[in-house]
Order: sequence, then C-alpha cells, then structure tokens
Amino acid sequence: MAGTLGVLGALGLEDTHEAAYRALVSVGAADVPDLARRLARGERDTEGALRRLEQHGLAARSSARPGRWVA
Repeated sequence: MAGTLGVLGALGLEDTHEAAYRALVSVGAADVPDLARRLARGERDTEGALRRLEQHGLAARSSARPGRWVA
C-alpha cells in the first residue's frame, strides 16, 4: 500500500493522489494523458487519482475546456 503525505494524507488520500493534485495545481489545467506524462504514471492510474480527488472536492472537470481537469 502506498504511503500518505501531508494534509491530503489526513483526508485518507495516498501519495499518488497528492502528487496528481500538486501537478494539477502547478499547471492550472491538464488532460489525463498530459498529467500522466508529468507524473510518469499510466493514464488509467492518473484518471483514477483524478476521480478520487474529485470525490473530495479537490479536482473537477473543466467546464470551459472539455477533456481537461482543474484543481
């Protein structure tokens, strides 16, 4: 099982979720393939992390830019 980091760990999120969140914050908006490349992870894992962040209100699909996610 992956470890947890910082504040997001207190929410029950793993380090992969926090890495995805931090990357998303740093770029402003990204699609799954771009974020997956930035994280050096598979697209399926990245999308899963984004969906988990979405459940916690930390990420959302961009209404202005279809196919992209925002923090």
